Amino acid sequence: MGIHEALTTGPGFCLGHRLSASEFRTLHGMITAQYLDRLRNHDPALADEAARLGIENYHRIQDRVNHSSFWPKKARILPASCEAALREMSFYKTIEQEFGDVLLSDEDRNWRLVRPHAEDDIGSVHADCWFWDIGYGRIPAGYDRFKVWIPIVTEPGANGLSILPDSHRRQWKHHAEERHGGLKPMIDENVEELGMQLLILKPGEMVMFHDCLLHGGVVNRGKHCRVSFELTVFFHKAGGTAAAA
Repeated sequence: MGIHEALTTGPGFCLGHRLSASEFRTLHGMITAQYLDRLRNHDPALADEAARLGIENYHRIQDRVNHSSFWPKKARILPASCEAALREMSFYKTIEQEFGDVLLSDEDRNWRLVRPHAEDDIGSVHADCWFWDIGYGRIPAGYDRFKVWIPIVTEPGANGLSILPDSHRRQWKHHAEERHGGLKPMIDENVEELGMQLLILKPGEMVMFHDCLLHGGVVNRGKHCRVSFELTVFFHKAGGTAAAA
């Protein structure tokens, strides 16, 4: 089953793709560089300590920054200069082979830092399309979109991403409310009864999923910070193999 088929007529998500060892080192390095640069601009000594500890141990120095204000999304979006490296990675080449010309969102090329046992570090269950529906982001004319999510630092089974298979096939009750200075979509379903499934992914493995698939982070029950990377891929609405060429 191809990516497009899995995302649409399939369960709404696609597994089985992963970064090579060198690609993983590249992405991990780009994320770490941005992480340390921000800390260095705040406190060079702190950045030196963070470099020694590794990004997975950020929680050991978190008391020296105001976490909630120090890491807004805009501080975690990889710079445009990183896109060339992403486009050379095998998963991107696979996407191009199936969808033809694709674009990467410059607003969804970001990484996340989830501290152990920090409930505030994860958002509620949602579908990405809800954000676009309330005015988030810009969608090029004639394109549709899907998400790629890659764990960089993870303890499989103790943290990660949960999804609800086939949930892209129906409408879910939700509303928008003001949170953290902006509108956020909030689900109006009983999440405990949905049957969300935690994906067991190793570092560098990935999931691609439909824009309307319900998903969400889970509280990190591991010993280290969970670090993940995600990006939105825009593809021609024709879809299919090489955009139905």
